[in-house]
Amino acid sequence: MKKLLTAAVTTAVGMAFAGSALATETRINSLSAAGGLDGGFNEKSITIHDSSNINVFPQYMVAYKNSVDVDNTAGTTYGSMNIRYALSDDPAPPVLMLFGKRSAWSPVTNQGGIMKTATGAAANTAFALAGGLPNYTGSVADPTNHQFGIGFGMKAGESVRLGATLSLGGNRKDAINPNSINTSSGNLIDDEQSNTWVDFNVGVGFDINEVNSLDFGLNIQAGTFTNMLGGQARYASNGLYDIALTAKGEFMVSQISKIVPFLRINYDSRSVVGVSQNQGDQFGSQVGTVNNTWIILGTDLAIAPPNMEGVLIQPGLGLLYHMASASGHSTPDGNAATTQEDASNIMPWYGFAAEAKAFEWLYLRLGARQVISRTNQNNTLPVAAAGQAGVTNETHFSTVTNTVSTGFGIKLMGWDLDLNVNPAFFNNGIAAVTGNATGAPANSAPGAGWAIDWALGYDW
Repeated sequence: MKKLLTAAVTTAVGMAFAGSALATETRINSLSAAGGLDGGFNEKSITIHDSSNINVFPQYMVAYKNSVDVDNTAGTTYGSMNIRYALSDDPAPPVLMLFGKRSAWSPVTNQGGIMKTATGAAANTAFALAGGLPNYTGSVADPTNHQFGIGFGMKAGESVRLGATLSLGGNRKDAINPNSINTSSGNLIDDEQSNTWVDFNVGVGFDINEVNSLDFGLNIQAGTFTNMLGGQARYASNGLYDIALTAKGEFMVSQISKIVPFLRINYDSRSVVGVSQNQGDQFGSQVGTVNNTWIILGTDLAIAPPNMEGVLIQPGLGLLYHMASASGHSTPDGNAATTQEDASNIMPWYGFAAEAKAFEWLYLRLGARQVISRTNQNNTLPVAAAGQAGVTNETHFSTVTNTVSTGFGIKLMGWDLDLNVNPAFFNNGIAAVTGNATGAPANSAPGAGWAIDWALGYDW
């Protein structure tokens, strides 16, 4: 009888964990309160078992077959569409995924690390040379990348899951630069900007038993950037890449809860070479490089009471360490006007996510987090004259950031609608009734109001 009861409880817990999952990034955003963490890192996108985690662990595809979703994450400019299709009628069939996305990739576009412009002329700082060369904003004119990809997931035996995705992306924009005039003809010069990149994900998961598992994911990105002015290269990338390794475990610690530890190590590099237009074919009048390293360690406790269907409570804590450096040289040989900026950011946080099934068709979601950020910055200005040492400026500061996120999940006739809702909406109410319209939150996409982002999905 005791064994039977234990088996029943374990089965109920598994159903509760699985039943609360709706398959979009928007759902994760409404549970994560990601604001305040360096780089917008969202740990719930790792610790909550959801099909949006395919971006980190492509081996999850085997659990999310025959579904399609459109995710308007971060506003109308950015979003994704995913189609997953089972290739057989087996209980655990191989799964093929096709997807497209519009998104910015920071190592190609604006990745300036966490450094601030130092005191003094901007042209003398490493950030100015590495991420702000003259007339170079750090991104193409339209920083949105158009991404298309394919994925495949399968089971190898009873306990091993495999998956991989490959995508290509990029963008090009041709425009007339109103600040550039060909002096010989008096005509405005074409300004052509483009970036391309490739993104590869591979993952493997091990089901230790019905309730415990280990997952590993590897992501590699590489790309190029070019800025042409009047048919000549003005800025060009000289190494743009990113590599990330993520590990995660799920271990049952009681009949109603799992502990979910994770580790993520991420490194990216961007080097930009500026061309001196007035020196003919001489390439590399300025060189700037930005490197970033993130080490993120944390754990969540996922609680799903078996007698409360659709309820998930997930408190967690973690530590994020970000180390960044930027270097710049005003000459191609790198021997003059060298500047260096180094910075580090250590960010402990704690918070929780909660999701509850209010009705058969409605889920309520809440996320909250407090982050303590301790930032150290060091800027070494170039040598002012022969025999004089460069000037070093150091700054140290701490901030505390509290964030709250809210959302809804609506399930009707196989359709899932997820809404990540601006928390101010609950103070203002429905504008048609109260007259208080909920405006866009700070740092959100244009036009974002009470629903910061939304997603629509369908399973068949």
